Amino acid sequence: MNEILKNKKLRNKLFLTILITTPLFGLIAGIPFVRFELNKFSFFIPGIAFITGITFLFWLINITLLILEQRIPFLQKIVIRSAISICLSFVIAMGLSDIMRSYFPPPQIKLSEKRNVVPGGMEINPGMNIANGQINLAPQLALGSNDVLRIPNDRRRHRGFFFPQFIHALTINMIILIVCELFLLTLRKQKIELENQALRQSNLEARNNQLKMQLHPHFLFNSLNTLRLLMKKDQQKAEQYLLQLADVLRFSTSTAHDSLVSLKDELQFCLTYLDMQKTRFQSMLTYTVANTDLYNVEGKLPVYALLTLVENAIKHNTLSNEAPLHIAIDYQKETNTISIKNTRQPKAYAEESTGIGLQNLAERYRLLANETIVVKTTNNEFAVTIKILS
Repeated sequence: MNEILKNKKLRNKLFLTILITTPLFGLIAGIPFVRFELNKFSFFIPGIAFITGITFLFWLINITLLILEQRIPFLQKIVIRSAISICLSFVIAMGLSDIMRSYFPPPQIKLSEKRNVVPGGMEINPGMNIANGQINLAPQLALGSNDVLRIPNDRRRHRGFFFPQFIHALTINMIILIVCELFLLTLRKQKIELENQALRQSNLEARNNQLKMQLHPHFLFNSLNTLRLLMKKDQQKAEQYLLQLADVLRFSTSTAHDSLVSLKDELQFCLTYLDMQKTRFQSMLTYTVANTDLYNVEGKLPVYALLTLVENAIKHNTLSNEAPLHIAIDYQKETNTISIKNTRQPKAYAEESTGIGLQNLAERYRLLANETIVVKTTNNEFAVTIKILS
């Protein structure tokens, strides 16, 4: 319950519920007795006040039990909390109703001056003491064996809403008890959702780290092999290639613990990677930035978002001089999205793929911004569209 009070949204809902239900139960309690006779409404104000008061007390009892639930182990069982709440509410309602009766007793039955005759010849006159539905007969009056005493059918209900105390108290308290338990269940559901989200995030980070570890050894091995060949053929290109490799490693190191990076940094990293791959594959690989406005766009992307897409394109397609692989990076201003498109030419012997790259990227978009990635496949083209995050 302490956590409910700390949760601003739930706390406000709880206080609003108390403010609405407390006077509402009191007014509902008076409706059967008022009978739409507004001139007699004042007779029933004590009863309405009585129900309003015990409703507020029942709220305090149930809220206190929920607060103690976190400190006293046996109160964590809903059956025990409910039993204590019901017993306390009944005792309090009965005790307060007795006190209210002493201050607001039922009215005396008043007989008219008209003489009343009952079967057997007995008369009830105004001088007789009649109270609480009983007749105190004078000593001079005596009933025969065949005389039947009848009292006028003019009993009134006593003022206020004081009966039946058990049913009213039990009903009101059960409603309040159920509402409190619903608030507790809502809090626990939120906690479970937050814990699940944290676990998903941790799992996502682990997958992301796994992706980085898979990328770096494979990428470094190919890069070093390409660098060795360049040093034999063209030292100037080898030096440029080495600087590009340093930029890639520097970016990987600086973003090791980041979830988001700026679009400019991610784009530059992706283009550097593509330049290095083009150096390796020569004319078998081409790439373009279809919309140059992308260079000036502000925003963020999940780290390695573009790299994952271009790396998948190179990994899962054949590259040859006769059928070079073309990768296009396009920007749609209207939707603020980036599309990575590549010509589709699957390898004859496809490498075993876990699909962790796209799954990881889709999950990161869902958790970071509640967005999705769009994958479209045709006979000649494979395209993935991702959102630029603000």
